[in-house]
Amino acid sequence: MKGIANGDTSGRHGSKLNNGTATKRELPPHETFVSKFTSCRWTTCYMCFVASLLLYTFRHCLSMAFVCMEIVPSQLSNWTENNLTNITGVTANNVTESTLHGSEYTEDKRFNPYVPAQLEGPLLSSYFYGYLLTPLVGGTIASKFGPKRVVATSLTIASTAILLFPLALRTNIYLGIAMRIIVGLSSGTINPSLYVMWSHWAPIYEKSQLAAVTNSGVNMASILVTAVSASLCEIAIDDGWPFIFYVYGGTGIVWLLLWCFLVFDSPDTHPRIQEKEKAIIYFKKTTKRTSVKPPWMKIFKSPPFWALLTAHISQTWIETTITTFIPMYMNDVLKFKIEENGLLSSLPFLGRFLGGIATAYIADVIQSKSLMKTTYTRKMFQTIGSIIPASLLIAVSYLTTDQRMVAVGLLTLTMTVNSTTIASFRVNHLDIAPRYSGQIMGFTQTFAIVGGIVSPLVTAAITIDGTRKQWQIVFIITATIVLFSNIVFVLFGSGREQPWAKFKEATIDIPRISEQNTNTVNAEQQNAHAISVIQIQGGGPYDFVYDVKEDTKNEGLGKVNTGFDGDDSGIVHSEEGSDDMIESTRM
Repeated sequence: MKGIANGDTSGRHGSKLNNGTATKRELPPHETFVSKFTSCRWTTCYMCFVASLLLYTFRHCLSMAFVCMEIVPSQLSNWTENNLTNITGVTANNVTESTLHGSEYTEDKRFNPYVPAQLEGPLLSSYFYGYLLTPLVGGTIASKFGPKRVVATSLTIASTAILLFPLALRTNIYLGIAMRIIVGLSSGTINPSLYVMWSHWAPIYEKSQLAAVTNSGVNMASILVTAVSASLCEIAIDDGWPFIFYVYGGTGIVWLLLWCFLVFDSPDTHPRIQEKEKAIIYFKKTTKRTSVKPPWMKIFKSPPFWALLTAHISQTWIETTITTFIPMYMNDVLKFKIEENGLLSSLPFLGRFLGGIATAYIADVIQSKSLMKTTYTRKMFQTIGSIIPASLLIAVSYLTTDQRMVAVGLLTLTMTVNSTTIASFRVNHLDIAPRYSGQIMGFTQTFAIVGGIVSPLVTAAITIDGTRKQWQIVFIITATIVLFSNIVFVLFGSGREQPWAKFKEATIDIPRISEQNTNTVNAEQQNAHAISVIQIQGGGPYDFVYDVKEDTKNEGLGKVNTGFDGDDSGIVHSEEGSDDMIESTRM
């Protein structure tokens, strides 16, 4: 057979020794380094990277802005005189007679004039109140209307809300909380939509790399939030800190223009993609389309699904704890100045960014060379990314101010090693259920958000005084959660496509081939010159489309049984006048 999905699926062949005998191993069509990283799928990846970067920048920029907002009591009277007219409401400005003249604040304790201490936790968590509601919906609507539209709409709303946040916070603290909820609501649809995108675009031997680059936007966002935000705070206009929101929100608007021009929902809808790249993308893929209606009852009975969910909750907890509070930890315990804080706080995320890219490449090499089964690969990287970071966090919790550079080094190593999970649970949605990856990502993300909501509340409640012992409790709790989730993933996780995610069996009636029960039909025997299309549903809309000869539709032929088992069923094409064998082919 010559083609599939309008592209050539003819692959290269390699050899592999099996019990002393050489067996052929089919490889995807070859492409050069330059053609690969300038291809349509990698252009899509770069844009998804920026989308992920913006998503997490919007989420975590407030934590660095908190540090920039703070002033010392000696500056309080001057700040109140100069800035009180810019703020309405006692709760918004957080400046009262008791704070000016009372003994609540000492000269060595910094003070946030915009946010009352009792509302810091709720404001930091408010993003997740909105974020909790939309991920599951995001996966569904992205499957129905296309991920391009969903991501564009969501980030447009989020960018606008970010731009308006400084004005809202200065007007009233509760308006600031409301604006953060709006950012969370619009952001919740983005990650599930990106997974729907990759279910269409990612070749089977590039899943880890494409997912890693996309998700590494998380780490780059953390670098920007901690390093760039510190510089923005130094701007001597409008108190500096609002520029954090102006710059990031404005970047989101510019990104939208490029997204609309460069990104498309699938290879089949891209006007500039080459047939060779389509062949690479569809090589040995078991599914070409996503489904809107997942079999939820079967999913809920699946142990690999629960292992994935547990890993996602754990990762959200550690990411939120480290990303949101590392600037505060470095200020409270390690006593770094704001300029040093921004640069040093970014080092753990720089390590995680580089480690994630390297890990994903190694994981894809392991898969392409069949060095290890997918299940073992996922469990190995999950274990490395859990046990070592948990141990390092416990070690960090015992370090003092005199050992602060050691603490920074261990935190950097913690997040670098934790990046190996990017080749594990981060891509596992595409392993166990490529057809439903967006919806499953939405579901696991929805419950993982619980970690994002609880973590700031727990951490803020524990670190009231910012002492080393209080931060020690935070790190030990985080390490315990990470270790527990790894045990669950190792016991129940899987890298295989699950039975409930595979296509059902169907029978195609093709009149004229009597009593033929095979997957192969000879085109010359059918004596046909045109192609017709029969669409079969396999548990969801638009699952498979079969091309058969138009001349055979009204002839008295028998049946061709085709298995929707996710292995070798797919789209069949025959060229006019060809004597090729029409076969069911892996998608």
